[in-house]
Amino acid sequence: LAQRITEWADCNTRLAETSDKVLRQLAEQLNAWQITPNGSEGMRTAEVTVGGVDTKELSSKTMESKTVPGLYFIGETVDVTGHLGGFNFQWAWSSGHACGQVV
Repeated sequence: LAQRITEWADCNTRLAETSDKVLRQLAEQLNAWQITPNGSEGMRTAEVTVGGVDTKELSSKTMESKTVPGLYFIGETVDVTGHLGGFNFQWAWSSGHACGQVV
């Protein structure tokens, strides 16, 4: 994917040698990029990903960021993962419910 993006963006220089203007333009283009899934294997093969937001950085009651008031994270955006068998669905629903009570 990274190679495809660099070819698409015509990036032929090292990142450190790329101007801020070009990087901002690339960021704008990537943020505007719309990806449309073309199918799914359904729940039979569904898996979970860990999002990257540390639970220590969030209120456990509201899922609000401790450092950026008004910013909330739920489900797979948070570093929480359970064993297969519905634990991750339950986390997504429960964290969404906790957040939804205050938003």
